[in-house]
Amino acid sequence: MGSIRRAPRTNRWEARFRDPLGGQRTKTFDAKADAKAFLANVEASIARGTWRDPGRSRAKFSRVAAEWLASNPAKRATTYARDATVIRTHLDPVLGDLPVNHIQPQQVQEVIDRMLERGLGPKTIRTDYGVLRAVFSWAVAADLIDRSPCRGIRLPEMVRQRRPVVSAEEVEELVAAIPVEYRAAVLLGAIGLRQGEVFGLRVGAIDFLRRSLAVRSTLNEVEGNFVEGTGKTLSSRRTISVPIRVLDELAAHLARTGRTNPEDLVFQAPGGGPVRATNFRNRVYDPALRRAGQEGLSFHRLRHSAGHMLRELGVPLEVIQKRLGHSSIRTTADIYGSLPERVDRPVAEKLDEMFRSALDSQAHGGKPESRGADVV
Repeated sequence: MGSIRRAPRTNRWEARFRDPLGGQRTKTFDAKADAKAFLANVEASIARGTWRDPGRSRAKFSRVAAEWLASNPAKRATTYARDATVIRTHLDPVLGDLPVNHIQPQQVQEVIDRMLERGLGPKTIRTDYGVLRAVFSWAVAADLIDRSPCRGIRLPEMVRQRRPVVSAEEVEELVAAIPVEYRAAVLLGAIGLRQGEVFGLRVGAIDFLRRSLAVRSTLNEVEGNFVEGTGKTLSSRRTISVPIRVLDELAAHLARTGRTNPEDLVFQAPGGGPVRATNFRNRVYDPALRRAGQEGLSFHRLRHSAGHMLRELGVPLEVIQKRLGHSSIRTTADIYGSLPERVDRPVAEKLDEMFRSALDSQAHGGKPESRGADVV
């Protein structure tokens, strides 16, 4: 229970109570009635479990966002860097100086509207908004606020756009246009590896005898520094079979470079060491795209092209999921779920054969052979 007393050496009244962690707290008022009313509200909120530390609840958004960012030390370095950039670039300029418990949905909407004004695409805005929602969800869980202001927010509609993918023939045109030391890198992208997986690939991960490749590590450039990881998700760690065409290019590459140590990076910068993605894109990849007439094809689109090529071959979605390292079959289905016509057309032709056979059987007074059915 709290208590009320006259504050020492003043004519004011002091309400005293212990917070849920046992800390002694006081607040002074001009009138005793005000002190009593405050103490009654505090005791009721403590009993309900809804009391909030006023000092922490008044913390500025920028401080709360920084605490959220530091709350998950296991976060991948690339994700951490992206989230920090989102906070610095889009969230703090609007919300940074506001007490976290004063932020309303209209201020959150202003963040979204400003991103739209800057020309950000719907997918980027939704990703950035996910960071904002995560900050406020953490603030709720940390008892800084009662509920998140991310309510009733209008987000731009997602418009699925057809992005460039390439055929096997176009992949070979790009391979021919790129410097010889990076030809195998393009081929690996075209069979489904992420760029970080390609540049993090080590010699020992390639099994020429079994014609397979183990994806076990990634190497990404984050704010100028190299960060080695174990993959985007657990599903990213996978072993896939490799076409002979790609194995031959890898064998030739290793023979040229003399890289035989299992721990050697397969692809290295001209002076040795890891490949910087920005240098590779600006000095090697983009010029090769121009020479091949394939401007706009990002390295990541090579990976998507792999998924489309597999679908063209009629490969089941579950196999595509495993080869690309998707954590969920839903992701694979959302991207590659629709059947290409060259795969779907034979299905209709097979159905035509079945119906014609059934009609012929009826015309001759017979009955189609029963195949049986499962009873549900």
